[in-house]
Amino acid sequence: METGSQEAINQEAVSQPAEETPPAPKSRSALEAWDRCVCDYVNPFIARIKRRPLFQKVVIVNTILIAVGAVVGYYFEVKYFRDGEWGFIGLFITSGVSLSILINYLMVKLAFHPLDDVTDAMKAIRAGHRGIRVPEVTDDPQIEELSRSLNAMLNSMESQRKRAAAAVIKAQEEERRRIARELHDETSQSLTGLIIGIKMAEENISPEMPDLRERLNNISDLAHATLNEVHTMAVRLRPSILDDLGLAAALRSYAKEFSENTGIRVDVQLLGLTERLSAELETVLYRVVQEALTNVARHSGASGCRVTLRRKEDAVQGVVEDNGKGFNPERVLLSDDHGRGLGLHGMKERIELVGGQLEFESRPGEGTSIFIEVPVTTEEGVW
Repeated sequence: METGSQEAINQEAVSQPAEETPPAPKSRSALEAWDRCVCDYVNPFIARIKRRPLFQKVVIVNTILIAVGAVVGYYFEVKYFRDGEWGFIGLFITSGVSLSILINYLMVKLAFHPLDDVTDAMKAIRAGHRGIRVPEVTDDPQIEELSRSLNAMLNSMESQRKRAAAAVIKAQEEERRRIARELHDETSQSLTGLIIGIKMAEENISPEMPDLRERLNNISDLAHATLNEVHTMAVRLRPSILDDLGLAAALRSYAKEFSENTGIRVDVQLLGLTERLSAELETVLYRVVQEALTNVARHSGASGCRVTLRRKEDAVQGVVEDNGKGFNPERVLLSDDHGRGLGLHGMKERIELVGGQLEFESRPGEGTSIFIEVPVTTEEGVW
C-alpha cells in the first residue's frame, strides 16, 4: 500500500508542469512611469520659466526660496529650536541669505551672459570683421528680441554701407578715367605742341645767340620731364592697359614701374589668368595690389616682395607678401588715429564689395602677408 502510494505521488510529481519563473517586480516599471510622469509635468514648467523675462525669473526664484526657507525654518524650529538656541537660528538665517544671494548672482550672470556675446561681436565688427553677427538667444524673450534687432540693424547697415561704398568707388573710378583721359588727350597734346614749338625756335636761332639756345634747351628738357610726369600720373589714375589688355598685363606693367621708381624688387606670378575677368573684378584686384605695394614702399622698409594671383574654377586667390619690418594688424585697424589704417580698410572694403575675403598676417620684424580670395562671379556685384 505504501509502495503504490509512493509511485502515485512520483507520477503526480512528474505529470505536474515545471514551475514558471515569477514575474519581474513591478517596482522598476512603476518607478520609470513615475519618472516619466514627473518629467512630463516638470520639463514644460521649467521651459516656461526659462522663456520668462529676467525680472519674472528673479521674482519666481526668490518666491520659491522664501517658501522653501519658511517651511524648512518652521520644521527646524519645531524640532530643534524650542529651547531658544539662537546660534543655530543665526546660522540658519545666514545660510539662507547666502544661498539666496548666490542663486540670484548665478541666475543674473547666466541671464546676462548673452550680452558678453554682443560685446564680443561689436568688438569684432569694429576690428573689420563685418560678417559677424550676434548669436540669437532663445531662453530670454527680451534678449532674444535684442539680438534679433541688432542683427537686423547690422544687416541693414551692411547693405547700405555696401551700396554707398560701391557708389563712391564707381564715382572714383569714373573720375579717375575722365581725368586720365583729359591728361592724356589735352594736357599731353599741349605739352607736345610746346616741345615742337621750342624745337622750331631752336632751329631759327642764329649761332651768335648761344645763351638763348641754352635756355630753350632747358625749357625743352623741363617740358619733356613734365610730359613724362603727366603720362605717369594718367597711368596711375587709370591705366589704359587695364581696359585694353586686362589685369595680367596691367599688373606686370605696374610692378615693373614700381621697381624702377622705388628700387624694391617685385616678383609677379600670375597663374591661370589667361582669360579676362569682369571689368569690376579686374579693377578691384588691380587697386588692391596697387595699394598693397604702395604700403610696402611707404611703411615696410622691405627690399623685395612677391605678388601671386591664381585663378581656380570659381575663384581667384592671391597673396602679396614682403620681407619688411611688419606691424600689428589689429592695433592698426583699431587705431583711433583717423589717418592710420585707411589703406587697409580700403582694401578690405573693395574685396568685400565683390563678395571676397581679405586677411592680414603680420608680426613686427617678420614681414607682412595679405591673403585675397574673391569669387569670379557674384550675385550682388559691385556696380
